[in-house]
Amino acid sequence: MQIPKFRDYITENTQTRKDKAMTVAILTINDSDKPNKDSTVELIEKACIKQKIKCVIVNTKTTIITGKDEDKNTLTVFNYDGKNGEHTFVGKDTACITRGGAVEDEAGLSLISAFQNSQSFMMNTRAAMLTCDNKLTSALLFEKNGIPTPRTAFISNEKNIKTGLDLIGGKFPVILKTLTGTQGVGVVKIESYEGLVATVQAMWKLGAELLIQEFMETKFDVRTFVVDNKVIASTKRVHSSYDFRSNTHRGAEAMPYILSDEEHELVLKASRASKAYMVGVDHIVNNKKPYILEINGSPGSGADYQGYQYKDYYSDPEPSGRIDGEKMMEYLVDYISDRTNWDRQSLIESGWLETVELEDGLKVRAKFDTGNGAKACALHADDILSKDKIVKWKYDGKTYSKPRHGISKVFRANAEGEEPSETRPTILMDITFNGFTYKDVEVGLDNRPRAHSDLLVNREIMRQMNISVNPNRTFVLSKRLKPVDKDYDKDEE
Repeated sequence: MQIPKFRDYITENTQTRKDKAMTVAILTINDSDKPNKDSTVELIEKACIKQKIKCVIVNTKTTIITGKDEDKNTLTVFNYDGKNGEHTFVGKDTACITRGGAVEDEAGLSLISAFQNSQSFMMNTRAAMLTCDNKLTSALLFEKNGIPTPRTAFISNEKNIKTGLDLIGGKFPVILKTLTGTQGVGVVKIESYEGLVATVQAMWKLGAELLIQEFMETKFDVRTFVVDNKVIASTKRVHSSYDFRSNTHRGAEAMPYILSDEEHELVLKASRASKAYMVGVDHIVNNKKPYILEINGSPGSGADYQGYQYKDYYSDPEPSGRIDGEKMMEYLVDYISDRTNWDRQSLIESGWLETVELEDGLKVRAKFDTGNGAKACALHADDILSKDKIVKWKYDGKTYSKPRHGISKVFRANAEGEEPSETRPTILMDITFNGFTYKDVEVGLDNRPRAHSDLLVNREIMRQMNISVNPNRTFVLSKRLKPVDKDYDKDEE
């Protein structure tokens, strides 16, 4: 059987969405007048050009926001470096790739938030980038999720150096790290207690925040490139003769590496914990057991990797041979060019019961039903009359009418192959919630009584709203509204 390449992943929705124009926005810092043509940013841009996808590099040091339209979910920015000028991004058509430099200051973080608020597809979200950027946060995350990692302790003053040392085993050498930093910068191997005290005193004077970590003897580490919780490539980085760090920027030699089943499962566990869509996961093998070292939300591509391919959507990956950074970025861009692969993480939490506004100022209690995969929302109505092209109904004693759009078929659970138990006329309505209006939402009318709500909101509209539902809360994003002429459980109020 011919194994499909990374770009040929089979998804649960067999209809790909590559026919609609999209834009790739790369948020990064570029302080150099002559950027490295082999850098990950340049390789992503090159891949976009090859696939005829518009790509805009947003330099967070020289970019300002010049306009926003929350109703249309658009964001306009201006690059003052003169290279790109002004660009307007349509959130629903934008894939935003965030590089590490964008989280270094508040300006960059604000730009990330602005793209998120425009409902762009984020690789990665602000929260995921900050989690990956902070070594203490990620170490605590590993501990919470039962992910094996070298013992780690935060040290903030001379009084807790000894306590921190005891927490990681009390033996030297130890690894001293700054909480943030990439490419091995801020990582020091310490051989004695006297050396530890002297080094941390010097680094504290420079304002560094520090942690110490148990040292595990190893000759190499492994960087695995994960996209959408799928392993696409891995590389083995062998320490140079003059540096214990295994970063390629420090002279380490990189070569393709095939993960064991145990390593593969551990890498995916760390990836899922990070909630990052694209992440580099670093691990070592000590006494034949893998340990996660770090997660990187802005992984570089400058190495020789072992590529992975998949027989189908549900299969484990199989090694496919050496790939370089350029080929890997081509795979990445091709993968996200298919919108069925856009995993939009919900950034807003709502209650399971909320108030929404329909047309003509009509406000109703809506249940956000995550189990509702129907094509139409469902609105309770009385005296429904569907005749020819017009549908009439009553709600709270008032009569409404709308052009008929179609019908919604209702099937009983586990009734595969059976005829629908009910058909409902559907109409198109505008729904306003949390400050945004969603045009021409298909709504089916039915007259079944409901205990708490008059509108059932389906998963499709929830995706458009970019919300996640908290089953423990009601009226998180809207004002409480009593039900219309129905008994209800006062405890929920």
